[in-house]
Amino acid sequence: MNRLAVTIRRRGEARPERQSGAVLFVGLVILIGLILLGVVYSQSAIIQERLAGNYRDLSVAFEAGEAGGRWGAAWLQSLAGNSLNRPWPCVSDCDQTSAVWDLGQYPTHPGPSASFWATSRTYGIDPSNDQDLGQRVPGTHEQPRFVIEQQFFKRDDLAGEPQKGVAFYRVTAKGTGERANSDAVLRSVLAKRFE
Repeated sequence: MNRLAVTIRRRGEARPERQSGAVLFVGLVILIGLILLGVVYSQSAIIQERLAGNYRDLSVAFEAGEAGGRWGAAWLQSLAGNSLNRPWPCVSDCDQTSAVWDLGQYPTHPGPSASFWATSRTYGIDPSNDQDLGQRVPGTHEQPRFVIEQQFFKRDDLAGEPQKGVAFYRVTAKGTGERANSDAVLRSVLAKRFE
């Protein structure tokens, strides 16, 4: 009876030479899988952060462009409604602060090119006297710029005074975000009556 008990004990014992290391192998596979999963999630988080930053930058550019467009429209609306205050469209050398461009006469087409925006007016600068009012749009690479073009002038009647009627203007504004390569170009049309 003693001998049987000893045999059972020996068979249940684990011997070092019989261990195959399966638990260690499975543990390493699970650990490598978790590490790879962590790397994938961290890369996804980095991409999401960049996308959010780009979206924010474009939103700032859009808001800055809208501010520039509203600045130009406010200047047009601030003009007195009599025919003497109507800004005359120019076809070249529009350096006068009270001048607007004639439609299609601006040097180049609107876009990100620097030549188009080189002679445009800047947000925060009073168009009547070129004085810097110190108003800045926060979070932008540069101040918004805008160009005002007269689309056409509709006289009240053909026999009346040639300066009385409604002028239609196009305001093209460009705003940039925090980085110089993110910009938004906006256009609006408004009408102003001159008596």
